Amino acid sequence: MTRIFALVSALGLSLVLSPTYSLAQNAPVVLKIGSFVSPKSITNAVSIPAFIKEVEAASEGTLKIEHYPGGTLGSNPATQLKLVEDGVVDMAEVVASYTPGRFKELDMFELPFLFNSTEEAALTAWKLYEKKRLSGFDNLVLIGIAEVGPYTLHSRKDIPTLASVSGLKIRAGGPIFGDTIKAMGGVPIGGMPAPAIAENISRGVLDATLMDGGNLFNFRITDAATFHVTNVQLGNIAVMFPLNKAKYDSLPPKAKAALDKFGGVWFTKVLSSNLDKQVRGTFEKLATDPKHKLIKWSDADIASLKQKTASMKDPWDKSVNGVNLYQDLLQALAEVRKGS
Repeated sequence: MTRIFALVSALGLSLVLSPTYSLAQNAPVVLKIGSFVSPKSITNAVSIPAFIKEVEAASEGTLKIEHYPGGTLGSNPATQLKLVEDGVVDMAEVVASYTPGRFKELDMFELPFLFNSTEEAALTAWKLYEKKRLSGFDNLVLIGIAEVGPYTLHSRKDIPTLASVSGLKIRAGGPIFGDTIKAMGGVPIGGMPAPAIAENISRGVLDATLMDGGNLFNFRITDAATFHVTNVQLGNIAVMFPLNKAKYDSLPPKAKAALDKFGGVWFTKVLSSNLDKQVRGTFEKLATDPKHKLIKWSDADIASLKQKTASMKDPWDKSVNGVNLYQDLLQALAEVRKGS
């Protein structure tokens, strides 16, 4: 009996020590997604949960995704990329313009009058990423991108015409936005994260801001700005979801395959289409609110602003090592609009 007990004990011990039977080995890998934006935003409330559901199911138990919205693992918008690179989170909602010079080709998307929606801009950006026209991703894997916009103008003062913008202090979320504000006659104010906009408009530090319609409520901008120009496309801004490459490389094959399947175009479309729905809903809501005024500039004002901003594309609309980034962007945009 003693010998049998010893044999069983030894066999049990070998099963525990064997990698084949290791509980840790069979447990799913945990992937952490962070966001500084409110959990009530459409991205955190709808798009990311949809992505998580599909990826976890496709991974066949090899991957578990934990979602930390509202700045739970880091609330500073400007440090989200560092959180990914340092491994605090594995993937995060990153605004490209908060790391100036890192993703320099994405600055092109801030050019005015290019895109009609977040979705067509985002799919254009994804095509450029696939063609390896975007730099800054050496230690990252891009899982999805939302080129949010087009941005429009929102003010605490009435702005019925282009001329009425002259001298207004306007928050600029990136360098090209700053040039657009100058072309309108305004004074660009940079270095201000989106969560601080509403307070600074209320205090008179800002008169207005460029912002996509969907985030007007997310950042409480509608509490301070009640005049909204809705028909002038002032550029899009890259909000992306990069994954730490070392983490991606360490994943089991089925987990990688699941991310590959539902990342990229799938996730980009989900992110962008939901943001576009949010924009439409925002302006429909503001249109029925007597505290807010929706404004459309004249065709003459729009033509004037287009002329004033026409040369802003020139830094990209030239051949460098046989590549013209601006023409590549236009070609990718044409492909998106054709559905190819």
